[in-house]
Amino acid sequence: MEGDQQVTEDLKLQFQALQQQQRKRMEAMAAKKKEKEKEEQQQQQQQQQQQQQQQQMMESQSHGHGQEGPSLSLAVSDDMDLQLTSPRTVPRAGSRISQNENEELRGQVRELLDENGRLYKLLNERDFEIKHLKKKREEERLALAGTAGIAGDVAATKIVELSKRNRELVVETESNKTKVKQLNSKVRELEKELQIALTNSQSHGSTEAMPRVTKDLSPKTKDGLLSDNPEVKALQEKLCATNLKLVESRNQIQSVKQELKMAHKVLTNEVGDEINLQHLLSNGGHWRGRAEQIQVLQKKVRELENQLRQNIQKGQSSEQSTEEATVSWHLTGQDKNVAHIRAMEKERKGALEKMTSDHGVLQKDHEELKQRLDGSKARNKVLAVEVKTLKSQIATLLEKGKHDDELVGVLLKQQRQLHEVLDHLSQQEMKSKVTEQSLSQQLNSEAQMHSSLIVQLRQMVSEREAKVKELEEEVKQLVQKEQQQKMPTSEAQYPSNLTHVDSFGEHSLHRTSTVEDETAGSLLSARSVSAMGHILVESSAAQSPSTLATGRNSSMNGIDVNTLQVQCTQYKSLYQAVEVERDKLLELVSLQQKRVEGSSEKLLEAERKLQEVRRRSAILEQQLGKAKLDAGKSHDPSKHNNKNKPNLSSSGGRQSLNPSSSRDLPPAMAVSSDAQLEELNTRLTIQMDENGALKTALQSTLKAKQEDLALYQDMVSQVKQIFLQAIRQHKDKH
Repeated sequence: MEGDQQVTEDLKLQFQALQQQQRKRMEAMAAKKKEKEKEEQQQQQQQQQQQQQQQQMMESQSHGHGQEGPSLSLAVSDDMDLQLTSPRTVPRAGSRISQNENEELRGQVRELLDENGRLYKLLNERDFEIKHLKKKREEERLALAGTAGIAGDVAATKIVELSKRNRELVVETESNKTKVKQLNSKVRELEKELQIALTNSQSHGSTEAMPRVTKDLSPKTKDGLLSDNPEVKALQEKLCATNLKLVESRNQIQSVKQELKMAHKVLTNEVGDEINLQHLLSNGGHWRGRAEQIQVLQKKVRELENQLRQNIQKGQSSEQSTEEATVSWHLTGQDKNVAHIRAMEKERKGALEKMTSDHGVLQKDHEELKQRLDGSKARNKVLAVEVKTLKSQIATLLEKGKHDDELVGVLLKQQRQLHEVLDHLSQQEMKSKVTEQSLSQQLNSEAQMHSSLIVQLRQMVSEREAKVKELEEEVKQLVQKEQQQKMPTSEAQYPSNLTHVDSFGEHSLHRTSTVEDETAGSLLSARSVSAMGHILVESSAAQSPSTLATGRNSSMNGIDVNTLQVQCTQYKSLYQAVEVERDKLLELVSLQQKRVEGSSEKLLEAERKLQEVRRRSAILEQQLGKAKLDAGKSHDPSKHNNKNKPNLSSSGGRQSLNPSSSRDLPPAMAVSSDAQLEELNTRLTIQMDENGALKTALQSTLKAKQEDLALYQDMVSQVKQIFLQAIRQHKDKH
């Protein structure tokens, strides 16, 4: 938000600087135009002075013709030269001035076009930046609100519409509050009057019972008498009327906007596209529109054309006078007089024609000036009306800006609340993640313990197998040595050897039976229960010294082969049992991991449902608040009716404390009982949902325990079978 504010401030500053530059340039242009107008006025004055001097010279020449003939002829010839030179110089100066003005205007137009191009580029760049920032802001809003794309735009439009509706409802609520306050004051006055009347009419006992009745009845009969209240209906009708007025006002605003667009187009056609309206308003009536400038230029063109015609006529008259002067040298005095009179008549006729043409031109100018005056007056009126409308629009826009600021403040508060909720949810997620991590660490630690135990058992089994192989090799070697020693022995020692062998066989049988007993005990002792409740195999470190000791003694005494085979079978059976246990434990670990994953997925679904339920609860809380406000509006006018009705039955005041008084007010009791029933129904539904959830949880736990028990039973049965097979093999051998 701070970045957006900085960007908007930078844009405002740049726009203000551009406006100042435009104002300075417009002021410079206006100063240049004023200087040009002054120069044109001075040139016009000079031309008028020259024309007056020429007219004076012509008048002096005409007087000279009446007195002296030959001298005037010479003077006329001099005047002819002057009259020929004057019309040649005037149009050249005018053409030069017009050319200079056109060049200056073209240069100004080029400068303005360049400036406009630069301003359009800047505007396009700023528009692109503004659009980019708006997109970012909308994405942030959508990320916060959980919506995207078209749904976000729809939500924004709905928010704007709801804010407008909220303002209107706030205005209506304030008006209703004032009405409610007035009604409350009236109700209080009526209660005071009632109490005074009761104190005057009834005894002290009845007066003590009546206010209790009114207090007991007022909250119960509120909901029952809302439907019969005419003021509520009147307020609803007023609400409908205000809504219709609102729709009409919106339609009017749209029509006014269209008219304003048309007026703006007309103004741009009249004033120009590249001119600032604020500058025009600040200048006042000094600005000239396109029509006025065109009319001024047309005037100048007409004046220049008239000047050209006058100069041409003067040149023609001077040529005629020269011809007449040359002829007069050869004529007599009377002929000279006749010629002079005719020349005078021609001059007078030419002067009259000029005067009539000038008079017509002046009349036309006068009419044009009148039309311009009328047009300027009408334009001033239209501009005054537009100024009023613009002022009213500015006032409405300022009010709208204030309301928009309030709306922005409310939205910012909501955004902060949403940020807080998100922080809370993130904290909860972190806690849940920590708990999940702790559970996963525990499971991993247990799995590592099991794997370490299995590795240790495998090592022990491999060591035992290596020892067994070594012992077998030693037994083979010893047997070979004994056979070699027995070969050279005498036959006398044979019976003693036989007896020794028999005793050795008995001893071996005795030892095999003891070994069988020891193996059964060792198998029972080797199986121990772990901390997690699973059946594990001990390291059998306690048995290794005894077996090694017996092995060494037997190796010293001849190493009984049968005992070694028994030990091998024992170790093999233990190894098989350990492998079975390990496989089953791995299955249990995989099952537990699946359960953990399923529980995490359920957790995520539950969190999503929780968020949806919270959103729904927030919406329902807003609706409840609105319903409470509406109920408060409707309850206030119903108090008057609720407190007037008990006063009609003054005799039943003593019965209000008894339970039989409840029969006198069936609608209030019905409303209260309905409300209680609704509350009980809601509680029942909530409890039913909770019971269903608990049942599902119990069923899931029972299924999990049954699966665990089945795995344990399979593991125990397989271990039993392994041990039984080992015992059978041992019995078959012996």
